[in-house]
Amino acid sequence: MKKDNDDFHKEISFLKHEINRSLKKILIKDEPKYLYDPIKYSINNSGKRLRPILVFLSGKLFKSNVNDLMKAAVAVELLHIFTLIHDDIMDGDDIRHGKPSLHEKWDISTAILSGDAIFTLAQLAISNLDEKAYQRLNEISLLVCEGQALDKEFENDNSISMDKYLDMITKKTGSLLGLCSELGAIVSEQEIDIRSKLYTFGVNLGLAFQIQDDYLEIFGEQKLMGKSLGSDIHAGKQTAMTILARSINEKKWEDLTSRKTDLQSYRDFFLANRIDYEIKKLVEYYIDKTSECVEFAHSFENNFLDSFSNYILNRRY
Repeated sequence: MKKDNDDFHKEISFLKHEINRSLKKILIKDEPKYLYDPIKYSINNSGKRLRPILVFLSGKLFKSNVNDLMKAAVAVELLHIFTLIHDDIMDGDDIRHGKPSLHEKWDISTAILSGDAIFTLAQLAISNLDEKAYQRLNEISLLVCEGQALDKEFENDNSISMDKYLDMITKKTGSLLGLCSELGAIVSEQEIDIRSKLYTFGVNLGLAFQIQDDYLEIFGEQKLMGKSLGSDIHAGKQTAMTILARSINEKKWEDLTSRKTDLQSYRDFFLANRIDYEIKKLVEYYIDKTSECVEFAHSFENNFLDSFSNYILNRRY
């Protein structure tokens, strides 16, 4: 049974509040400050909490134990924070959620160490759950690292195809959202078939999310995004936007990028060639696939998954 919009927004607002409360309850020491002050800063630098919310929305399909869901939710959010810290270092991004990134506020050595410790906290958070949950968290962590490696390998490589790009973001972004939706089924001891469907739901959601992120990195509002726009293009990143741009008018695109032109010129190019339209169609395609993955749950009383997909589709940051 699909929930209406008001119920959905009340649910995610409540879940975000509870997740933030649980994150603040993590027993983090005061000393040494070199380690623990940056950790507190990162955890409290509140993001959207989409990943732990998805753990709950998946688990609530089966009326899973709330305490166990919270352990899994906290673990995936800590894993996500760890990946962001290291990602910011590797990409040289100085802003995260509208505030200085960890390596910018402190330094790279501090950020690396704090990220490693946060990954350890994620392991501890999930260690009391079913062994399958612990194993999947580590399997997905490795996939995320593979995706990040491909992302770096692809920089300034104009031969990268859309298929290669999709493989990269499946690992880097899709796998973690897949883990989130699968954990709800693992906690409630669902069969592998249900786990697989929910994992695939999350992967498709992750593909939609990342492709939309590529769009918002150009057409979003900097204040809402909490980071500078157009930085991926200037860094030579391969995105859905840049790959389509090359395929439509390679000569013009290479001319624009070689001149390191302003953001508005990129926007004008994308609009003139209807790349924004093609990107929106691609996002909608993967959102439609998420619904197909969870057809089994469409009659469930607590099904917010389709609403969550639409929430991702309509986000502005």
